[in-house]
Amino acid sequence: MKKSQIYVILIICGAMIAYIMIGGAFNNDLKKSVKNPYEYDLGDIRKIDPAMIRYKEVKRIALAFPEPKVLDYHQGLLGIGYQNEVQVIDTLGRELFNKSISGPITSITFSPSGEIFLGCKTHVEKYNLNGELSETWNEIDSSAYITSIAFSGDYVFVANAGGPFIIQYDQTGQMLHSFNGKNRTDKSHGFIIPSPYFDLDVDSEGQLWAANTGVQAIENYEKDGSLRAFWGSSSYDLNGFIGCCNPSQFTILTNDSFVTCEKGLVRIKVYLPSGELESVVATPEDFDANSDPPDVTSDEQNNIYVLDITRKMIRKFERNDS
Repeated sequence: MKKSQIYVILIICGAMIAYIMIGGAFNNDLKKSVKNPYEYDLGDIRKIDPAMIRYKEVKRIALAFPEPKVLDYHQGLLGIGYQNEVQVIDTLGRELFNKSISGPITSITFSPSGEIFLGCKTHVEKYNLNGELSETWNEIDSSAYITSIAFSGDYVFVANAGGPFIIQYDQTGQMLHSFNGKNRTDKSHGFIIPSPYFDLDVDSEGQLWAANTGVQAIENYEKDGSLRAFWGSSSYDLNGFIGCCNPSQFTILTNDSFVTCEKGLVRIKVYLPSGELESVVATPEDFDANSDPPDVTSDEQNNIYVLDITRKMIRKFERNDS
């Protein structure tokens, strides 16, 4: 091959390489300069007006066992469910008892008389305050996943995220009926529970409320399972719930306001009984990045106790309007 031909080939190759490099750089600059119109800046969501934050953290209790899962309060006592351990402490952190059990603990609730009801995934176990097992209820079915237990009068309500449905029992553990959240008078969506977050509580009148997490709502049900009322919305705004499976946890205060917790971007907020946002307890900045969604409960003075699963501690928040 002649030298002139070689020079021509080298010039052509060099031009092609330069074109590719310049074009690639141009394309990269173009991609960087064009903002995705569908992208939402999570930094904006994390920012919360300080005037809305009306609680302060006043105490932390480090937990002695690994894998804390669930939390409840009753008359100066805190019940904590771990993977295979149940523990009761007072609000200063002093232990009343701890006990190992065979099955996984998926929920914990004190009855009005102070007995401890554990959801053990597929069945309920009942303990006294000495840590002694008094009853084991029949298994729901092998696909069950009990996430919450609530008490209203003579009835015990159990949320089964594996259904999803709510079961009504009598005080002896006899199953009376179950309901899936579908209104009897129309074709409503019923409970949509994409993950094992399906919380229950009752208000001062004994009315049952359930978190229908797939539609970002808290719903009120009659004892026969018919829908009475609901509130909530899916929204990036502070007054709504973000993403899937929220609110992941909630509890009802003595004034019938709701304390809610969200998974994903962890926020703890207080809503009036009507469903209007009233204040913020804790912001995303109060938790570690990618924190597990905390469980929440409250006492007679409406202090809020937060089970910070990631940090393995209980955190107490008091109202701070001064």
